[in-house]
Amino acid sequence: MSNLKGPDGRLGDRLSDGRPAVSWERRWTEGALPLWLVATAGGIAVIFVLGIFFYGSYTGVGSA
Repeated sequence: MSNLKGPDGRLGDRLSDGRPAVSWERRWTEGALPLWLVATAGGIAVIFVLGIFFYGSYTGVGSA
């Protein structure tokens, strides 16, 4: 547990009227690691892994 007494400087999740404190547009484009960058890197990683799998299955890499 934290020993902090009081606010830690972070924004709350919601405003008093129920709207999100940070809009999805800002979450998508701003921040230390923008979500578009995370999504792009994740998609490239998935395609790369699937490519290795299919390459190995069609070329017989590792078969005796």
